[in-house]
Amino acid sequence: MNRDEFLICREYASIDLAFTMYGLYSMLFEEDDEEITALYGAPEKGYYEWFLRVLKKLLSQEKPDTDTILEAEAELRELRRENKERMEFFTTLTDRLVVYEHVLNRCELRYAPQEKLDAFLKSNPDDEIMIQINLYVAGKDKDPKTAMRRIQSLAGEIPTQLTRQKLFELIDRTMTLYLDSDETSLDEYLYMLRMAGMVFPTGSYIGEYPLLEKPLRDFEDTDLKEMDEDRYNLLRDEIFELSGKLTFIIDYYNDLQRCTNDLLALCLSKKWLPSDDGVFLEPAVNAIKTCVDGEPDESVFVPLEGRIENVSVKLNAQMAKVVAPDMNAEEEEEYLDVATIARLLSNSIYADIDPLFVESKTVTKELIREKEKVFFAELEEVIKSVQKPVKKAIFAKIIENLPVMFTSAEEFTEYVRLNLFGCRDLSERCASIAIIKQICLEEE
Repeated sequence: MNRDEFLICREYASIDLAFTMYGLYSMLFEEDDEEITALYGAPEKGYYEWFLRVLKKLLSQEKPDTDTILEAEAELRELRRENKERMEFFTTLTDRLVVYEHVLNRCELRYAPQEKLDAFLKSNPDDEIMIQINLYVAGKDKDPKTAMRRIQSLAGEIPTQLTRQKLFELIDRTMTLYLDSDETSLDEYLYMLRMAGMVFPTGSYIGEYPLLEKPLRDFEDTDLKEMDEDRYNLLRDEIFELSGKLTFIIDYYNDLQRCTNDLLALCLSKKWLPSDDGVFLEPAVNAIKTCVDGEPDESVFVPLEGRIENVSVKLNAQMAKVVAPDMNAEEEEEYLDVATIARLLSNSIYADIDPLFVESKTVTKELIREKEKVFFAELEEVIKSVQKPVKKAIFAKIIENLPVMFTSAEEFTEYVRLNLFGCRDLSERCASIAIIKQICLEEE
């Protein structure tokens, strides 16, 4: 890339860094909710201080030398790696939360009088519900891809009557879609299924976030079959509050990752700019410094407003043209830095950059069987360790992520009749119908 193109990278990263730092500072130091501020403990403040140390060092020199840039790059890569690991821990908590919310939603009508359930079913006959479902699936535009996506989302809300073996057969059928593709695609699919199935390592952060972990432990320690209404209300409230808290802590780490990505992109860009060019876009420096000094000033952000939209168009256009050259040593280094910048400034803020490129195998039947065997063994262990309502919820969430669960509209209709209308637990059946009706009505 030429100087002007690296300056576009600098402009985008500088402006994004300024505004994201403002949000990050507000979360850490201007949040009034004590329950939220209690979430930001030593790790969160420590990561922020780590980031500030690197940033201050770069700001302290008008034109940092090569050694300073390389040292900052190394630190930012390490901070980014640690931040990503911690974010993966919060992802595991979120995936457990989703499954437990699913279970509690199906328990909502368990304590309702029998006559109320009977009246609900009478006023929502199976044929009318099926008509609503079919209208929702077809949609106004009659787009097959949209229809399939809606079928998958509804399938995740329907009580499952599947056996473990049948579920494994369905998963096996979808795996064949990845034959002759690259291994990375298959791994991404299995990662998604692992998250849906609560198959994940607990990580090394267990115990650091008692406010987040307690509601999940309370749920797991409850005998769901014998749970009374008071216990249900307690768990429901705890899980609801946990959802909000997880949103806040995840927003924090997302902003920290964006700041880290922006600053690392600035360091990489500076390596290929003339020595007279600074690390940052000049108008953004004052805004960034107000955040560093702990006194964000909205007035200094005004000159930056509206600029990032225009520069992002230029950035996307030039990054779309990045191709590997016939390399000598310098060309190869520049290409790797440019490709890294493109990944850092993309919407995939946790995308791998160390290593940047991973050689991927072509998926064969043997590779599918190998990976499938490992996943099924992991899922089997989870299924054995959880209560029946949780197992059903896991099955539903996995089904929601299977791309070819149904090969025809008739097959889906039969699935609905068997699993939803044939559900013997009336409270679960009524709760599921209510959820599905709401989904269909929201589309209208």
